[in-house]
Amino acid sequence: MSQHEVKPYRIVIEWTNSQDFFFSCDYKVTHDSTNETEVKPLYTHWFPHVTRAMGNVLKKLRREHITFPLFLISLAFEHRHLLREIDELLRALHAHLGNQQGPGSYRCFICGERKQTVTEC
Repeated sequence: MSQHEVKPYRIVIEWTNSQDFFFSCDYKVTHDSTNETEVKPLYTHWFPHVTRAMGNVLKKLRREHITFPLFLISLAFEHRHLLREIDELLRALHAHLGNQQGPGSYRCFICGERKQTVTEC
């Protein structure tokens, strides 16, 4: 099955009590009529820059104060690291999608600190 037949249709971000979060992407196969979604293992990515940036998104969603000028300065200095981490996440997602035969979900835990409890990819 070629990769273009597997289509993502939903992305969910769910924060933990810290700034870490779960990222999941549900996908389906364009010619497959079944609705059963296969649950895949939970992977872990260590992305400190993404975690910090998404923590600021969470604060804004909760209407908590963030120091916006300092956030922009840190983003400007760290943008290449942030973009690299986003690229790594998208590569892992596309590699996963390229191996799928039916509908399913790619799930991963994005954390700012290394954790040994979940499969790291």
